[in-house]
Amino acid sequence: MVITSHRTLRQALCRALAEQGVTVTTDAPHGREALVAALGAVPHVVLVDVCTDPTLGIDTCRQFRKSSLNTRLVALTPRIGNEAHAVRATGVDGVVSSDTSVEDLAAFIRHVGMPTRATARSGHQAGRQARVLSNRECEVLTLAASGLTDSQVAQNLYLSVKTVKNHLHNLYTKLGARSRTEAVVIAARQGLITL
Repeated sequence: MVITSHRTLRQALCRALAEQGVTVTTDAPHGREALVAALGAVPHVVLVDVCTDPTLGIDTCRQFRKSSLNTRLVALTPRIGNEAHAVRATGVDGVVSSDTSVEDLAAFIRHVGMPTRATARSGHQAGRQARVLSNRECEVLTLAASGLTDSQVAQNLYLSVKTVKNHLHNLYTKLGARSRTEAVVIAARQGLITL
């Protein structure tokens, strides 16, 4: 299912995903209409656009999480911004950057929708919550993933280099990673950061 209030974008996403072999059962604008459509279609994965209208997109993610629907949520977000942090707080199953290729988006949707991930939803969420990164840790890791050194990350976030290293150490521990690259891969797979 694809949710965005912009009809042209909705149609383009549906068509592009179909070309990649992803079956789109329905589409809808944000809000209540999206929930009603989902109740009728019972999709495995719902792609929610948060780029074109962040407030509506985030609210739609919250509504889906409060509903009785047992569906996976993937949020399409701007590359960097407060929206990505607010979206993660709603409990979505994955976050994808709006500059992701259609091929990668389709692969990510298939990955999130895999039946093995859908089993024991509460156990999965409890495990994920134990490894949730703080907003600052996400910012540090996102900047580090873009190739910045510790001192460049510190400058960008107005932190000391020691603080950046502490954040990196903490997130390595939370993610069970041994290196920056491994932390980036793990966090991206879990939808904790966008690349």
